[in-house]
Amino acid sequence: MTKSAAAERRSIPPEPDSPLAILLLEDSPLDAELISARLEEGGLSFKLTRVDSHVGLNEALSGCRFDLILSDYNLPGFDGVAALSAAHLACPEVPFIFVSGALGEEKAIELLKRGATDYVLKDRLERLVPSVERALREAREKSDRRRAEEQLRERERTLSTLMGNLPGMVFRCNPNLPWLFEFASEGSLALTGWRPEDFYAGGEVTWASIMFPEDVKRLEPELKVALAERRPYSATFRIRTRQGEQRWVWVRSSAQYQPDGTIAFVEGFATDITQQKQAEEEVRQRTEFEQQLLGIVSHDLRNPLNAIMLGAATLLRREGLDDKSTNSVRRILGSAERATRMIRDLLDFTQVRLGGGIPVERKPLDLHAHAAQVLEELEHTHPDRKLELSQQGDTHGEWDPDRIAQVITNLVGNALKYSAPNTVVGVKTRDEGDTVVLEVHNWGEPIAVELMGNLFKPLSRGAAKVDMQTRSIGLGLYIVASIVRGHGGAISVSSTVEGGTLFSVRLPRSAPAGRSP
Repeated sequence: MTKSAAAERRSIPPEPDSPLAILLLEDSPLDAELISARLEEGGLSFKLTRVDSHVGLNEALSGCRFDLILSDYNLPGFDGVAALSAAHLACPEVPFIFVSGALGEEKAIELLKRGATDYVLKDRLERLVPSVERALREAREKSDRRRAEEQLRERERTLSTLMGNLPGMVFRCNPNLPWLFEFASEGSLALTGWRPEDFYAGGEVTWASIMFPEDVKRLEPELKVALAERRPYSATFRIRTRQGEQRWVWVRSSAQYQPDGTIAFVEGFATDITQQKQAEEEVRQRTEFEQQLLGIVSHDLRNPLNAIMLGAATLLRREGLDDKSTNSVRRILGSAERATRMIRDLLDFTQVRLGGGIPVERKPLDLHAHAAQVLEELEHTHPDRKLELSQQGDTHGEWDPDRIAQVITNLVGNALKYSAPNTVVGVKTRDEGDTVVLEVHNWGEPIAVELMGNLFKPLSRGAAKVDMQTRSIGLGLYIVASIVRGHGGAISVSSTVEGGTLFSVRLPRSAPAGRSP
């Protein structure tokens, strides 16, 4: 063990209940016994090691395993000054007390200046125990102070390292405009272009001086309210850096209060979010463009499709068409109706994405009769499929007729698409008190478990693979769910091999309380 390591090991004095390890440098066995007896009479618990020569002292000090060193001044071959020097070299933190028979005042003062802790005359040994206790107490206090200082330095180093690694700056400022700084971390240089000292009171800049004026005007009342309510405050604003660049900054801060309740200062953290803001703006512009384009294209496509549907419907009503022509017109009409539904779904999707939601205009409606009418229309475009309607109880309520027809059309169209041609698609409407239920059932391959969670999300489909002729854009069920929510209702689905696939829509008969009709 090196001397420095050994010194560190013995730098912390023992607890009061631990036996003291005492090194006694004394050539007189009798004096050694007297000293030991005095320590025992004083109630000290100790283990005494005695040496009487320079060689013995050096050997004992080599491990620096002592809590206290007692030494005579006059020793054969060397004196107390040499002993003190050797002890300080090996164990600088261990108290050193001279116990000598003759020691003049000048010599005692010199020894104290050289680092001795105290001195006791052998004919005044009643002072020994108080001197030892005082020396150990002072050593312990010194050790505690040193540990506290080391911990403080370590905390300061850790804090400085953490602040240096943060992608922004830590600050402390006055709570009032212009928000003068009391402290700013080194991150201020990268964030603003100014060094911390430039922000301090009397410095070149303040928060307000580098912020955009309109942001200062917005933030000042918000901060006052947060401080008055004693809650943390977060804000986003723009600054102008020393180089003239515009940056977006996010700040999180809170106030520290005086004992009388007044605000001492505001502390917080600021970081650069310019890239995030730019990315958000790019996404916003792209989304807005996509939505506008989608809306324009959808509206422009409806006119020619309406003309196609009107012409096809007129042809179907003519007499004299042969079967081949009739089938061709039906296909044209069916394709035009599918395209119209897709456009309507796209328009509804655009409106939901723009934040307006799907508008609902409630009117008195009998769900039994309304479902029958919608199914009759669907049978014209699907003459090869069988649709069955069952009704139970009173199904009168207030709903949007067009939107409810859209729900039925989308759900039945979905059931027709994913069921075998020779199977029946069943539709049921029934009364459940304050709620009316619409169910659409089909037989076919069940919906995969991994698809169930995304079934009512936009651009999702109920099957992993769909052929090119029947695939959709994946908005039908999303629009259905949005319409149902707009009526204050709920939609669910179950799908198994044994029971088939069943979509259940539950609609309150009237607008829920607090919801506008």
